[in-house]
Amino acid sequence: MHKEDHKKENIMEIVGLIPARGGSKRLPGKNIKPLAGKPMIAYTIEAALNARYLDKVIVSTDSEDIKKISLSCGAEVPFMRPDELSGNKVSDLPVMQHALDFFSNDGYDADAIVYLRPTSPFKTSDVIDEVVDKFWQTNADVVRTIAPVEGVFHPYWMFSQQKDGRVDPFIPGIKISKYYQSQLLPPAFRMTGVVDLFSTKSIIQENIFDNENTFSVEISPEIAIDIDKSLDFK
Repeated sequence: MHKEDHKKENIMEIVGLIPARGGSKRLPGKNIKPLAGKPMIAYTIEAALNARYLDKVIVSTDSEDIKKISLSCGAEVPFMRPDELSGNKVSDLPVMQHALDFFSNDGYDADAIVYLRPTSPFKTSDVIDEVVDKFWQTNADVVRTIAPVEGVFHPYWMFSQQKDGRVDPFIPGIKISKYYQSQLLPPAFRMTGVVDLFSTKSIIQENIFDNENTFSVEISPEIAIDIDKSLDFK
């Protein structure tokens, strides 16, 4: 199916939104830092442009350098993100709300935003399409990519630490002796942030985190790699 053909089957408008602010304390300039020969953000833009179901691929940034590179990679940068939405403590929700406000003022009504963080450069167009497909099939409010958690990172093997140094199972009531071997651990998954879809309704209602109408698409740990620090980048 060609990208334009999905209009015949679905009338929804799906926007790919790539959040890429200029500042980063732990890894300066990480969104456009050269990775294997091209800016890191280029990988996400390419995956989004090759996805079948995205009507627009938008970069939300406060940086002229990121804007220039994003445009050269084929993305749209129709607005600049204001300073008050560009700090390191700003959450995803106001960034998406700002984009929706722009679209609305521009006469464009998006049904959902596919949030594509550039710090996950190994995402693929197929994963993006699978997330949108899940949205259509389930009428979900939120679709998140998840990855399996195994071994020492499993929640049954985690502890909370008291002030005196004593530790307790992080999940109350869990008897670690029952799950001492890794093959005894039940399947567990973590959020990855690689490709997340949020319906416009969930964004407007500010119900993207604890929404009961949330579905998932499982991806491999390799695709789920997130680059946040210098060690991750190496």
